[in-house]
Amino acid sequence: MSDPVAAAAFEALLDQTGAGWLLLVDDRLRIRRAGPAAAGLAGRPVTALEGMSLIAAFGSVALDGVARAAVAAGAARSGEAELGQPSARTFVVDSVPVSDGGAVLSLHEITALRRAERVRRDFVANISHELRTPLASIKLLAETLADGALEDAESGRDFAVRIATEVDHLTQLVDELLDLARIESGEVTLSIAALDPEAVLLGVARRISAMAERRSIAVSVVAGTAGDAGPRAAGDAERLGQALLNLAHNAVKHSHPGGEVRLGWSAAQRTVRFEVADDGVGIPPTHRARIFERFYKVDRSRVRVTDEEPPQRASAGLGLAIVKHIAEAHGGSVGVTSEVGAGSTFWIEVPRATDDPG
Repeated sequence: MSDPVAAAAFEALLDQTGAGWLLLVDDRLRIRRAGPAAAGLAGRPVTALEGMSLIAAFGSVALDGVARAAVAAGAARSGEAELGQPSARTFVVDSVPVSDGGAVLSLHEITALRRAERVRRDFVANISHELRTPLASIKLLAETLADGALEDAESGRDFAVRIATEVDHLTQLVDELLDLARIESGEVTLSIAALDPEAVLLGVARRISAMAERRSIAVSVVAGTAGDAGPRAAGDAERLGQALLNLAHNAVKHSHPGGEVRLGWSAAQRTVRFEVADDGVGIPPTHRARIFERFYKVDRSRVRVTDEEPPQRASAGLGLAIVKHIAEAHGGSVGVTSEVGAGSTFWIEVPRATDDPG
């Protein structure tokens, strides 16, 4: 059956909403009229939807259920549905019955809201996991000391060192979280200046040298065009150095004893690229697309530990996320090439300085 008053009201609603996130269905839940935006979710022209069921048009049981509930109850009903091809988007669906037994469905997209909620849930779950392990270790070590381990001087010192190591891990985690939060919120103001790429890398090499020596890893700086007339990068010296140091630190950790970490750079017409390469264990292809995500970790077995160093707890997976945000804050980008068993090359690309003669 058809109600011309309902149809006219629907057309008026379409004119007012503009985007056309509306559907008009009859008492059998077959589409009588669809707004252009709603039709776009089905991947069909507006006219092609007329007479189709909601399930046939959109493949969504949830959408059909909201409409069916409103028609059956004779009262407004709401719910959520995943709609759209090729990637689903999340919508709140409000279904209001009309006089001929059908209903008007209004769609309101909440994809970004649901994505943000998932990010928050994942963040809480990840940080809870990262905090729980060192806190449990500290509690166990402290209880062991209280139960008599302090009476043995050597054991007491060993347990105290292990407690200090766990505290250092917690401190690093908190520092990285605060740093990442400041960068993501835009609170960090970059002091952009024209930087000598080689000088930046030499500073990184100096800072990583002690760790590299302990692990028998050589660190070299592969020079590009040097000197005052050479290309300059537009960057914040402190933050860019921090990002490159994170990459160098990872390269040393994942290298074989006796290996080499190479720091280099090259200039294009508008950009300067910094590279940190190692000949270590490499990164499997399935992980490369996600390694710059917060809390994403590949495999603890990739970290090489020497006889001279005690095993270290795996990182929280925040270092590469910080690197990515620093690069993007510069208007640049990051990336990686890698071969399992042969090593990895991480790169950061930033703009060239505007007063660069090149």
